[in-house]
Amino acid sequence: MRLAHVTSFAAARTAARTAARTAARTAARTAALTAALTAALTVAGCAAKPASPDAAGPVDAALDAPIDAPPAPLTCAERGLAESPWSDGPYGVLRGELADDFTVARVGGGSWSLREAWTGCDSVVVVPDLLVTSSLDATPLWERDLDLLVATSTPNVRYLFISRSANSDNARAMAAAMQARIDALLGTLTAADAHWWRDRLIVVDGRAATLDNWVSGVLSSHGRFGFAVDRGQRVRGMGMLADVTRYVQALSDAGEWPWENNLAYVANEARYFDAQAEQQARLDADGATIVSLFAGETLMEQATTEVALPDAATMAGFDTLEIEVTLDCPTRTTPELGNCGAWDYLAHLFVTEGTGEVEVARFITPYHRGAHWVVDATAALPWLRAGGARSFRWSFAPSWNTQPTRTHLALRLSNRARGVTPALAVPLYTGGGFGSGYNVSRMPIDVPIPADAARVDLVVIVTGHGAATNDCAEFCNHQHRFTVAGQAHEVAFPEAGTLEGCIAAIDGGETPNQGGTWWFGRGGWCPGAPVAPHVLDVTSDVTPGTIATVSYEGLFANQTPPDGSGDIVLSSWLVIYR
Repeated sequence: MRLAHVTSFAAARTAARTAARTAARTAARTAALTAALTAALTVAGCAAKPASPDAAGPVDAALDAPIDAPPAPLTCAERGLAESPWSDGPYGVLRGELADDFTVARVGGGSWSLREAWTGCDSVVVVPDLLVTSSLDATPLWERDLDLLVATSTPNVRYLFISRSANSDNARAMAAAMQARIDALLGTLTAADAHWWRDRLIVVDGRAATLDNWVSGVLSSHGRFGFAVDRGQRVRGMGMLADVTRYVQALSDAGEWPWENNLAYVANEARYFDAQAEQQARLDADGATIVSLFAGETLMEQATTEVALPDAATMAGFDTLEIEVTLDCPTRTTPELGNCGAWDYLAHLFVTEGTGEVEVARFITPYHRGAHWVVDATAALPWLRAGGARSFRWSFAPSWNTQPTRTHLALRLSNRARGVTPALAVPLYTGGGFGSGYNVSRMPIDVPIPADAARVDLVVIVTGHGAATNDCAEFCNHQHRFTVAGQAHEVAFPEAGTLEGCIAAIDGGETPNQGGTWWFGRGGWCPGAPVAPHVLDVTSDVTPGTIATVSYEGLFANQTPPDGSGDIVLSSWLVIYR
C-alpha cells in the first residue's frame, strides 16, 4: 500500500478536492478529469480468487474445446446464491429499470444472449474501450490488469467488452487485440478456470453504435462509461476505477485527479451486486409492513414528511425496524459523474419526539453515485410505539450545496420472533467539538431499570469528522468509553486511517467505485454507506428494579484528545426490552 508523497489521509483528501476544484475551473481540465475519473468506472475486489466450480485438468484440453462450450451447469442453489428468475417486463433502459434481452456477436464466431445465459444469480458488466489510465496517460484500460480483474472477481459475473470507437476498423482492431489478451490469459489458468472464464470474458464483434439492440443507446448516453445488469435484471450505472494504490505525484502536480485507474476495479461492481442481491432476497421474504416516507421525489438538502404509522396495538406486534433508502441522480439519462451529488455528507433520519427530534438512523452520502442502503434501526422502535401520525425529517446536504437527489425512503416493520421487544428508550449522551474540553461537562446519568426489563442494550451511533489534528476525527481511531453500573464498554475504530478500510465495507452496503477518496478507512463511517448502530448488551450489568448509573468519555490514543481534533457526532441511549 502506498500514498506516495501525500503525508496524511487529510492531505490526500485535500489534494483530491483541490485537484477536482482546480480542474473544474476550465472546460478542458474538467473534460480531462471526467475522462480520468470515468476511466475508473468499476471497483477493485478485495477477496482472494474464488475457487472454480469445476475440477482442475489439463490446460490444453480446455483451450481446445469449442469457444461456445458452456461451463458445467451449476444451479444458483448449488452455488449458495439467491436466484432471480427471468422477468418478462415491463422493460426500460434507465438505471433501476428492468433490462430486456439482447444478443451480440462474439469475436471469433458465435453469439451471446442475455436471456439464454441468464442463471438468476449472475451479473453482467459492460466495459467499453474508451476508458483510459489517467488524464496524463491515454493507455486504454483494456490493455492492462486483465489478470487482476479475473483474480479479484467473484465467479458469478460476465464481462462484455464492447468498443465505442467511431471507426469500424479501429473497433475491430481493439476487439481483436482484447480477444488475444483473453486467450493468452486463459492459457495461464488451470483447465477448470480457463473453461469457466472463457464463457465469461466476452468480446463483442463490431462497435457499439452499430449494435441492433438497446445496448447501443445506453452506451451512447448514461452508460457511455460502462453499465451493468445486476442479478435482479436491473440496469445499473458504473462507478469510477481510480485505484487507491496507484497514486501518481505527476498527476497531483498537474492539478489532476492523482490516482490512476485499474480495470480490475470493475470487479467491485459485481461484488456489490452480490451483496445487494442477497440482501434483497432476505427483504423479499421478511413479510415487512412498509411505510413509505419518500417515493422517488427529487429532494434538496432536507425534507419533512408526516406519515400514518399503524396504530399502537399493531406497532406492539413488531420487534424489528429497518430503514431502507435508495438514492439516485436527479437525471437518469446521463452518467452518474457530475449528476449525482459530489460530496460525502452526513444524512440523518429524525423523528419528532415531544418538542424535539431524535435520530432514527444515519448514513453518509456517496461521491458522484447513487446508493441503496438497509440499516437495522430496531433500537429506535420505542420512539414509534404510539403509532399514528408522526413527523419525520430527512437531512442529507448543507444549505450551500443542496445536492438534488431522487429519493426513496421507507420504514420496514416486521416480527422476527426475537422473544423480546424494545419498549423504552432513554437518551444518554451527544457529541460535539473533540478536544481537551470534550469530557469536562459530561456528568454520569442515572437510569431507572424497570422491574420487568427482560434485556437492556446500550446503543451508540457515532462518527468522527474533521482532520486538522492527528487526522482526527475522520481518519483517527477515537475511542468512546461507556460505563454501565460500573462495567466498561468501548466503541473504537481501528480501521480509521487504513488505505482500503472502506473497500472492505462493500459487503456491508458501501457503494463502490465512487468519484472521491472513498477507499480510506474512517472513524466510524464510509462514504456511501449506512452507519451501523453499535448495540451492546448490558443486561448482565444492571439489576431490574434498581437504578443504573451510566458515564461516558471520548478519547484519542486512550487519552484526552488535543484541541482541534475535529467533531464527534454522537447519539446514544439505553433500550429497555420487555
